[in-house]
Amino acid sequence: MSRKSVPAELSASVPVSPESSQLLVVFGKFGLAYHRWARSHLPVDAGLTVPRATMLLGLATKAERVSMGELAEFLEMSPRNVTVLVDGLEKENLVRRVPHERDRRATLIEITEDGKRVVEKTLLPSQLAIAELFEDLTPRDRKDLIRLMMKLLTSLQARGVEAPA
Repeated sequence: MSRKSVPAELSASVPVSPESSQLLVVFGKFGLAYHRWARSHLPVDAGLTVPRATMLLGLATKAERVSMGELAEFLEMSPRNVTVLVDGLEKENLVRRVPHERDRRATLIEITEDGKRVVEKTLLPSQLAIAELFEDLTPRDRKDLIRLMMKLLTSLQARGVEAPA
């Protein structure tokens, strides 16, 4: 995903309400706290870090094998870091490298049956525990939050920021 800077003419000329400034602070605090919450619910005994868990979950949802470049983009990591992650997961037989059918230079990554078991028995229950936070909201609040977050995602996309599908 590309990161674009805000054009100088926009950053200085757009008036910002006090509520928008407050939302900036609250979103920042929430983002950090939510990241800690999610990390605290990863099973420690499974040896999973957030990037490893994210890679396994992402691969489990894909119907097809994924290139290393696609993984790097998905995880917002350098290709070198993705290679290190894949190396570790491959040693544990959670993912495997497969040669591309048509491009001899490309290598595809797929989740193994062992990887699918880790996702099903370890990561999915962990995700449910993380999602439990949102049960503190009423059903109406959850629907409103989804609607508002989707609206903000659309606003980011309109400003040229790539967002996950």
